[in-house]
Amino acid sequence: MTELLTRPRAVAIDETASNESVWWRGFLAALWAVAVGVATLLVIVLIAWAADSRTGASGGQAFRAALQVWLVSHRVPVNMPGGTIAIAPLLLTFALCCLVARAAAVLARGQGIVDLFGVCRVAAAVGLPYAALAVAVAAVANSSAAHPSPMAALGCGVFFGTVSAAWGAARGAGQVGATIDRLPERARAAIVAGTAAFAVAAVAATLLTLASLVAHLGAATHTADVLGGGTVAVIALAALTIALLPNAAACAIAYLAGPGFAIGAGTSVTLTGVQAATLPQFPLLAAVPHGSAPALTELVGIAILVAAGVTAAWLAARADLRLLPSMGLGLGAGAVCGLCTAVFAFLASGPVGPGRMSVVGASAWQTGLAVAGEVAVVACGAAGALTWRRGR
Repeated sequence: MTELLTRPRAVAIDETASNESVWWRGFLAALWAVAVGVATLLVIVLIAWAADSRTGASGGQAFRAALQVWLVSHRVPVNMPGGTIAIAPLLLTFALCCLVARAAAVLARGQGIVDLFGVCRVAAAVGLPYAALAVAVAAVANSSAAHPSPMAALGCGVFFGTVSAAWGAARGAGQVGATIDRLPERARAAIVAGTAAFAVAAVAATLLTLASLVAHLGAATHTADVLGGGTVAVIALAALTIALLPNAAACAIAYLAGPGFAIGAGTSVTLTGVQAATLPQFPLLAAVPHGSAPALTELVGIAILVAAGVTAAWLAARADLRLLPSMGLGLGAGAVCGLCTAVFAFLASGPVGPGRMSVVGASAWQTGLAVAGEVAVVACGAAGALTWRRGR
């Protein structure tokens, strides 16, 4: 009798201890992710600073510059005299988010998380301290020449920290597949098909950007020579170019889909022509077209969008539905692809300095709408053809 009366109390104590452990370990996980990300950037920036004999910056300024790069990678605006820098090098953003996801996955496995409620708890336990640490980084990175926004650091820290931690915790708990399986069959098919179509378009746009950069390698190399700074500066410039490749891929998708993109306020780079002043000196900008697109580029763009639509249709047709529902899945997949593209374009754009460089990148809603319509048309038609071929 005594054992039965005391057992619930023992369980309650264990649950309380477990909750406290999750929040404490979540803080440590967030601290680890921030520390590793900042330390890596700090080492890179300090090496470049020490190797550049022409720099007049102090060690403290180099330290704050590394913190500012970390903040900008989370899309935190850094206000400078005459302008703002808020464009995130997405490859670096992805790497920093992977750190958070990794820490959350380890925490979820260590806590034995097996359900969605536990995943949400881990996401909050990691994401909220991550946001608080981002505010602290913004405070330390503040200087007379650069002023990161603390409120933006809080908001961006909550978004990137929580989303990354949720993904990592879901993977650690084995809930990614289970969550997808809980969705209605048609919704699941549309999401999978649309995401796959976006992946095809993004990878193809990245390869096209690389091909254009290789074709204009002489101009890119000349730009690096003009900027000068020695071997270390060239390596740092190459690393920044690589980190910005996803941003360029987002612009390439917008260019091929029709809306185009901007390299400064009042500029426009589209298939039909380019309206832009003299571009800044940066190697990646050597790949920017200088006039209307040749027929080969237009054909490549059509092929990429058709490939994305056919991929969506092939996956949608695997649901083995009748003709009209299958075509409806193709339309849904196009909408999902357009939404993914809009988010991608939004994250890839932003101001990069004063004056006309306050507008750089593609319009998220225009690009998303164009891609959604184009992929949906192809996916709908191809899904209908595949379904009709099966005799459904």
